[in-house]
Amino acid sequence: MEFVELPPGVRPAIRVATRALLRSCGPPLAALVAVGAVAAGLGMPVAAHGVAVLLIVLLAVPLHELGHLTAYRMIAPRAPAHLASGVVHAALRREPLPRRRDRQVTLAGPLAPLLLVVAAAPACAVAPAEFLAAIAVAVAHALGLVLPTADRRAWRAAAPPRSPTRGTGPTLGA
Repeated sequence: MEFVELPPGVRPAIRVATRALLRSCGPPLAALVAVGAVAAGLGMPVAAHGVAVLLIVLLAVPLHELGHLTAYRMIAPRAPAHLASGVVHAALRREPLPRRRDRQVTLAGPLAPLLLVVAAAPACAVAPAEFLAAIAVAVAHALGLVLPTADRRAWRAAAPPRSPTRGTGPTLGA
């Protein structure tokens, strides 16, 4: 696991984070690209498509964190931030923000893969299997807001404090 301090500003922070993410997940990605190219060259389309799906899964993690980072730096350009990155795990360590802003940063990560899929919709005709896999991966990242993940915990941590009467259901029974 590599930890890097991110500089102020959107572009410098993205540049440093991208380098750190490439150092940690670049070698496995390069290996998958090589294996996929060999499979395609040997006329093994099913293997090549399988490798492409693995690439999509691995690329979604850095894209997710870059989504958080971009939103955070747009909201708090000079606030301290650190990125922890590994092959299949990455996390942005940052300062808490006001509730609405905190939720925007939290939401940006899971939605980043989904936005990329929407932007890449024209590629559906070229690589339909990979596009469907990208949709599935993007939806899985978006579901991280309702499943027990770090994004769900961050979303709940930014919730307003609950009062004893607010948010409780009716009392049932006698």
